[in-house]
Amino acid sequence: MSSRHWLISAAENIAGITQTADDIHLQGDVSAKWAAVARRFNITEEKLADASADYLGIPRADLTKLEPDYASLIPENVARTNLILPLVKQGSHNLVAVADPSDTSVLEELAFSLGGPVDICLAAPAEIDSALNDLFGDARDDASGWGKISSSLLAQELTLRRKNGDRIETDKSATSKLFAELLKRAFHIGASDTHIQPYGDGAIVRNRVDGILYKTLELPASVHAHLIRHVKAVSGMDSTKNMIPQDGELHMELEHRSVDLRLSVIPVSGDERLVVRLLPQDQVRSLGMLRLEADDRDKLERLSQNADGMILMTGPTGSGKTSLLYAMLAQKNTPDINIMTVEEPVEYRLRGASQIDVDPRTGLTFAKSLRSILRQDPDVVMLGEIRDEETAEIAAQAAMTGHFVLSTVHTLDALLATVRMQDLGVSAVTLADALHAVASQRLVRSICESCKQPLSPDEMTDDERMFGEICERPGWKTTGCDECLGTGFSGRVPVIEIVEIGDQMKKALRAGRQDLEGLELIAAESGTRFLAEGFAQRVIGGQTTVKEVLRVYGRTFFSRLKKFRNLRKTLQGS
Repeated sequence: MSSRHWLISAAENIAGITQTADDIHLQGDVSAKWAAVARRFNITEEKLADASADYLGIPRADLTKLEPDYASLIPENVARTNLILPLVKQGSHNLVAVADPSDTSVLEELAFSLGGPVDICLAAPAEIDSALNDLFGDARDDASGWGKISSSLLAQELTLRRKNGDRIETDKSATSKLFAELLKRAFHIGASDTHIQPYGDGAIVRNRVDGILYKTLELPASVHAHLIRHVKAVSGMDSTKNMIPQDGELHMELEHRSVDLRLSVIPVSGDERLVVRLLPQDQVRSLGMLRLEADDRDKLERLSQNADGMILMTGPTGSGKTSLLYAMLAQKNTPDINIMTVEEPVEYRLRGASQIDVDPRTGLTFAKSLRSILRQDPDVVMLGEIRDEETAEIAAQAAMTGHFVLSTVHTLDALLATVRMQDLGVSAVTLADALHAVASQRLVRSICESCKQPLSPDEMTDDERMFGEICERPGWKTTGCDECLGTGFSGRVPVIEIVEIGDQMKKALRAGRQDLEGLELIAAESGTRFLAEGFAQRVIGGQTTVKEVLRVYGRTFFSRLKKFRNLRKTLQGS
């Protein structure tokens, strides 16, 4: 490296320094270069950092700004290897302390990992290392950068099977061992999905845990290519084709648990991207196990007792709609009840139910499957989704002819489902007669009980102050601990809006009303708690944070919350 390295130039600019370093050639990693320059000029690394910040025209790092839960977004091994330390989120920008501001590739990766532009400040390697020790504790054997993997788990035999039940050898090659290891790690940290995608000169592996993607591993390009070919070969895809999207299936058995794997490969920029969805088959739970608020659980249990009619669930992908519908099916799953489901694909196996995998490529559509199963004398029908006019009309008619129908519709709010069904051709009168309830659900990360603390006024952000002004209640903060692996959160809790279709709502629907303001007023009068109010209740109860609510619901949370609180006051005064 040239003697004009920025560290040398910065040191030579320090007042009182007379010597030069024209003959020094810096070698080794970033820490070694800092140490060599500090030794040559007989200065501390802290003084060198001050001089370098001035020379480069960037801020000197103030590590007291560090927010532990934010800093933990970057895996420990990545932070230590690259000597980087996220400090705080400032609007849409990320303030990060670095020891080598010239490493643009690391800065580009940081912007990707943190989801926004990066503003850098300079810190000495020893300063970053000390802060990382405080943040993560002593160095650990954590190859993924996200929690220890117990040796007992790694020693567990992972059984992988093809769709037809044939066992796959997981220790035949380095590639098969790598795939098995990635699955074990994803399972251990409770990941719902594992993403393996091209990035830079290789690929990265990320796991989605509680709705958040965490980068856990980097792979060389050659390893990534071998891995994709292996996965395609064992999961029923065509490993010779790499320019078309493909889907595959596998089954995994680990730690006495059964997990279905749905695999998707798509071509991206001349390479391929793989996502593996993990579907533990012991996740079909009762309503009492879903961490619902007591009144929501009671309402859903009561609605599940209906013998006919329709209940619709709405919400974005990953909001727990299917899990909730299966919990309602579990309420009905007795030997005297015939349950049939139509899904694309079937996500959970429910013993005693007959389940159909929709496959439009073979002509087996939702509508065709639904027509067929209605000739199978079902008592309960669950449709994975209502997405076209024919399915909507058949489902509504089935609900009116003695069948109990559960399904999902892709809208963001519960009452929008009534509008959507009419847009799909279901008459207002049919909809009013068929519908028992519409519900909308979201999942928010739950604060770790071991490290949560009430917020004091001087700690509050502008968003937390706004929440306090609306609700007249303080929020909560979390610091991160060993129990939650430093994230500050443990699991997720549902927030649900349930609109029961009572007499007034039926009257409005029969009249063809689609104005949300009017429908919301009727729902409020009948006791509906809206999503924004449910989120506020979770914050007040110390189960989540304002920041987490805004991440999931968006900034319309405040305007919606104000609207419904004013609506309550109006109703109370009338």
